[in-house]
Amino acid sequence: MKKHSPRSNDVFIETQLGIVTRTGDWFHTTSEHIEEFVPGLLDERPLDTLVEEAIAWVRSADSLALTILLGSLLVIHPILAAITAIAFHFFWYRSKSGFVTIYLGKLLKFMNTDGYLLVTSLVIISFLGMDGQYLAAGMGLVFFFLMKLGLLKMLWDKIDQGSSKSLSLNDRVFKMILTKYAMHYNIAPEKVRGMEQKFVELASSRKGKK
Repeated sequence: MKKHSPRSNDVFIETQLGIVTRTGDWFHTTSEHIEEFVPGLLDERPLDTLVEEAIAWVRSADSLALTILLGSLLVIHPILAAITAIAFHFFWYRSKSGFVTIYLGKLLKFMNTDGYLLVTSLVIISFLGMDGQYLAAGMGLVFFFLMKLGLLKMLWDKIDQGSSKSLSLNDRVFKMILTKYAMHYNIAPEKVRGMEQKFVELASSRKGKK
């Protein structure tokens, strides 16, 4: 079996207990475990790329919800737009792993960038303000900071801590990314259940060391 050495860059650090990103997100797997359960995948898709795509999916709830809010503010009442955005954020936060594809990662990565979020927010909020829609403009500004700071995600994370799921939401996303790419490159995962168990074991080990 080919060995892949632990690595780190300006996006993430790989440790014995998993991969931690610079934004504080954990994925409880390692390059060694990926090679064990999906042999050859890292030769086709480097770990750096897999982690960046996983981050894009994990962080996508904020950018997508903000985009929906800004678009909704142009056509519906600000309160209804806010309710819609919050409902979508919660739904996507909990269910995004079910929508993982190998094609949307780049789009979500772009939508998570400061450039996209700043320009889109500035253009729409400025338009609303100049049009005299001050409640809508204020709502857009408030949501921009809510999403930029990840406050809703922090709230859902807090609520989710009490759940009894075997896999964390982040690990579900990473597992689905691995599975989708394994299928794409015709490298069937040998032991999917074993991969899930390793996620859980590393998560338990990390919590035990806190």
